[in-house]
Parts: sequence; structure tokens; C-alpha cells
Amino acid sequence: MTSRAGCAPCGTGRCRALGSPAPQLPAASARTQATRCRRSDNRSVRQSEPRSRKPASETRARLLAVAVDRVRGEGLLLDYSNIELEDLIRVSGVPRSTVFRIWPDRVAFVADLVRALFEADPGFQTGFDGETLELLEGTLAQAGDRARSQEDQQIALRSMVQATVAHNIVAVDGSVAWRAYRTMSAALASGDSVPGGAEIRALLSEIEGAYVDRMAVMYARVNGAIGFRMRQGVTERDLAVAIMSVIDGMSDHRRIDPAFVDEPRFVDMGAEGAQGWHLAALAVYGVYSCLTEPVSNDTA
Repeated sequence: MTSRAGCAPCGTGRCRALGSPAPQLPAASARTQATRCRRSDNRSVRQSEPRSRKPASETRARLLAVAVDRVRGEGLLLDYSNIELEDLIRVSGVPRSTVFRIWPDRVAFVADLVRALFEADPGFQTGFDGETLELLEGTLAQAGDRARSQEDQQIALRSMVQATVAHNIVAVDGSVAWRAYRTMSAALASGDSVPGGAEIRALLSEIEGAYVDRMAVMYARVNGAIGFRMRQGVTERDLAVAIMSVIDGMSDHRRIDPAFVDEPRFVDMGAEGAQGWHLAALAVYGVYSCLTEPVSNDTA
């Protein structure tokens, strides 16, 4: 018998809706018909529900987070071979179509990845890592308490360089962002073919320019605190580029022979007598002394 609620095989009412009496089907045929009706019902429900898609911003953040974790663990290889989009999509579980709408190719993704690495690095935003910045602030506070003789100014400069450079070079070497930057810049400098060479060069120029601008502001503040000024013909940006070059070059040598670079050099630089200096600190002091000069009290 057929119920008023629906057809005999499926109970959905679809067979009666066709206007014909429900057929008396064998058991096997009834099960087949019931399955068909349920499938039809499920298709109708699926079609009536909107498709759920992850927002592009969520997909972007998720894929970059997975890539950042990979670079932290493995580094960034010269040919970006460990940054394959298809593999990252699989690991992160994000929609493939959305990924390729955001980044048309791997070079575009690598550019965003490097930006993300620097944005997550507090040292890039402030000029120094947190501990180096604390050391700098401490030496500047002490310099403000000194008499402003030129000898005191030189002592303040040497104290600032000694306290910050030895610590900063270790922090730079441990920075994932700066390691990626050095890898990419070394690849470009080598003359080898680098995927997306022009785009990567523009990206590195953008990152370096932003960092140099921040450091120029920092050195202007340091000069004011310890009573120095730039020599005529050079600027704080020149000082920032020169010191950054020293730190980058010394970091390269330190990776090869850390014991040699880190071994203290006991040098008599002035009224303080012989003191232990990190080799990088001596080099930075030489650059700083060459490009700046103390401001005497009568011309300050």
C-alpha cells in the first residue's frame, strides 16, 4: 500500500508527485528506486546550499605561515626548490585555485614570503634586535650623564660600539629573514641565473632601502646623544650602508671561521686603556670614526 506521506519505495513523495500511482515493485527494485530518490534529494539540498570558500586573505596567511615555518627549518635554497607551491598547498590544505589567483607563479610567492619574513622580524622594524636595542639605550643613557668634552664623546662612541656590535652580529646571523636576504643577494651577485632575477632584485632593493632609512634615523639619534655629527659630504644613510656592509661581510666570515672572528682583540684605543674588542666592533668603530666627527661645546 502507498502512504499519503510519500511513495512506497522511498517515502519522499517524489513518485506521487509525478501524478502516477506508486508501482508495486519487487524488493530489489524498490531498494534501487529508494536509492535514486535519496540521491536526487541530496543533489537538491547541495544545489540549494551556497559553496563555502575560504577568504583569499585566510588562504594567503595560511600558505605564508607554512612557508615561513619551512624556511625557518630548512633555510631558503638558491633556486627556491624547497618552496614548491603544489607541495605547500597540499601541506596547508588551502584551495589551489585561490592560491593561483593570489600568486600567478612561484617567484611572486617567494617575493611575498621574503616580505613576510622581514615583517615578522622585530629587528627589521626597529633597526636592531631587542637585546641589542636595550644595550644601545643603556649606553646612550650613560653618555647623556657625561661631561661633553671631546674625549668623553670618543669614550661614549667606543662604549656604544663595543656594547652593541658584538651582540648584534650574532643576532643577525640567527635571523631567518636576514639569512634569506643574504642567500638571494648572493645568488644575484654570483651572476648565475636566478628565477625571477629582475623581480627579486627590485624586492631586495625595496627591503634594503626601508632598512637603511630606519637605521639612518637611528644613527642621527645616536649622534645627537653622544655629541657627534656627520662629516661634510656624507649622510646618516651613507653611514648606515657602510656599517651594514661591514656586518654582512663579517657575518659571512664568521660562518666560515667563527673562532677567528669572535676572538677578542685587546687594543688600546684611548683613555680606557687596552680593552677586549670584537673584530666586527673594531671595523664598525673605524667606519663610524671616519664618517663622523665630535661636535665641540663651542660649536654645538
